[in-house]
Amino acid sequence: MAELPQLERIDRESFDGTKCFDILLNYNCSAKCLFCSQDFEWRKEPNDLPFEKAVEFMYMAYKNGYRRLGFTGGEPTIRPELPKLIALAKKIGYGYVRIQTNGIRIADYEYAKSLRDAGLTFVKYSLHGHTAELHDKLVAVPGAFAKNLKSIENLKQLNVGIGVNIVLNELNYRHLVEFYELFLLKLQLSNFVIIAPLYEGNMKLNAKVGGKIGVTMTELAPYIRKAYEVFTKINYPKPPLLLHFTPCVLPGYEQQMLGWSAFNTMVVNPLGEKRDLDQTAQAHTMKTDACKKCVYNDRCIGWDASYARYFGTDEIKPILEIPERYDARGPRMEQHEGRGGILTDNEQCVIEVLKIKNNVTTKQFLAVAESLPLCKDCKDENAVINAAETLIKMGAVKREFVKGKYLWSLKTEAPS
Repeated sequence: MAELPQLERIDRESFDGTKCFDILLNYNCSAKCLFCSQDFEWRKEPNDLPFEKAVEFMYMAYKNGYRRLGFTGGEPTIRPELPKLIALAKKIGYGYVRIQTNGIRIADYEYAKSLRDAGLTFVKYSLHGHTAELHDKLVAVPGAFAKNLKSIENLKQLNVGIGVNIVLNELNYRHLVEFYELFLLKLQLSNFVIIAPLYEGNMKLNAKVGGKIGVTMTELAPYIRKAYEVFTKINYPKPPLLLHFTPCVLPGYEQQMLGWSAFNTMVVNPLGEKRDLDQTAQAHTMKTDACKKCVYNDRCIGWDASYARYFGTDEIKPILEIPERYDARGPRMEQHEGRGGILTDNEQCVIEVLKIKNNVTTKQFLAVAESLPLCKDCKDENAVINAAETLIKMGAVKREFVKGKYLWSLKTEAPS
């Protein structure tokens, strides 16, 4: 394919106003995912970011206004210093500390507890199948799926927030509905990102040797629509986010697409090199002349260039008028109705706080919430009130006005 055209820079509002700093501790990993975008040559030793350097970056980032911190890789849990790094992050003042993980090591309850006790706030899983056979094949680790289920159970017991990334590929994209029936409806996880793969690293290698791991956006689109029906049927207020997608393949879903708003994230790799995630994302995307006709041209950052090099650009079709939202003709019930007890992160946090201390004022509630890592914004009074209001409608929480103050309490039959 000819050299891809350069993309005009786009100014975008932030998806989340709070700046996040991500530290890639290493490129090594305990899994060997068939679709991994990282080059396996990077995994050769030595490739660890020195502990002292990681601490230096943590202090530097906090001084420069970052208040959320992420540890990723590779696989961050293979670094023995991870609990110590998390504890230092909390001591420095970060209110939100996240790890991105394959979840295997967190199946050890004591290890999971050590991370929570150190101050871990949120765990973002890489989960790619609804069965052991499928997930284990994709990550090339026998028993990985069972360990993930165990690690999810551990984190729920420890009240740590949980999110899931699922990278779509030829082997799993037809099973998105089954995936959400298990992880949303049965296990009651509520935070998901659907990711289109990057055609680099192991993904590119497997595609080259005839592994048929790649899949086009056109093939993915109808299965993503079916997956969203799982959320719209219960009117769930937090449907999955989409990464590396554009409106021309999923018109009407653009409000769910990451990359339309600024990531507001700085990343440092194991070599100590810093890069702005927004600049990196735009440096790896492209547009065609057809994009200039699209109503979203000024906002859309374009197609992933690695995908375009592999599949071409014939799928890029300009959208000439704003499409109807995917949920515009869905049920118009209250958001809480029909959810079957499936709660958002904020709602789960409200329940857990009131289990610890019932019949409390909003101020007292916020004080207790500071000790819980279950959600990332429950310290925000508006978020707390909105979540509690929904729980009142669900019959799980009650509110009384006593002596000039609202008192919040948990009803007997609250969702577990």
